[in-house]
Amino acid sequence: MSTIRRIVIASLAAASAVALAACDSEQIGAAVVVDGDRFTVDDLQNAVDHAQRLDGFDVEAAGGMPAFQRTVLTRHIQHEIFVRLADDEGLQVSEADIDVAIDEISGQAPGGDLTSALAQAGFTEQAFRAGVADQLIAQAYSEETGADAAALTQTLVELGDELGVEVNPRYGAWGEDLAVSADTGSISEPAGGSDAAEEQPLPPVE
Repeated sequence: MSTIRRIVIASLAAASAVALAACDSEQIGAAVVVDGDRFTVDDLQNAVDHAQRLDGFDVEAAGGMPAFQRTVLTRHIQHEIFVRLADDEGLQVSEADIDVAIDEISGQAPGGDLTSALAQAGFTEQAFRAGVADQLIAQAYSEETGADAAALTQTLVELGDELGVEVNPRYGAWGEDLAVSADTGSISEPAGGSDAAEEQPLPPVE
């Protein structure tokens, strides 16, 4: 092996070691860690693959792959925070409550069919149910405490801090806007289109 090749290999190995040392040991192989629970890169890829199989979903229309990955991570983290809020406050949201809310939301959709709109936003059934649960928790919390939107947001931000949300820098960074945003150091695979898709809000639950 030539001297130059040995130097290059040694340099790459050193760079890899530094990169791994910069990451928390729990985060290696994880897309995000929330309260010590790892949502792995494979979990993220499976969620993205599932969304891509939805009839009518176009990842480019969603801002491109890196942006949609951030959307999926944002939904996952937000749901984990809402679940903690419900646990802390003793708020109960059952599967039956979610079913009723979905029926109400469907009634507001043209023709009573949400399928197309959800597919376009990349909402799988599981992700949609989680999002509806989050809305119901937010509604119950506001009714119980009298918190307005700003107060609720601040509570969620503080809970996120307590849970120690750690996003793999490959995908971006978690911020006080309760979303994963693009990071200049991101090494997510590039895709065409805008790199900053807006998270599509769920219809309100009346």
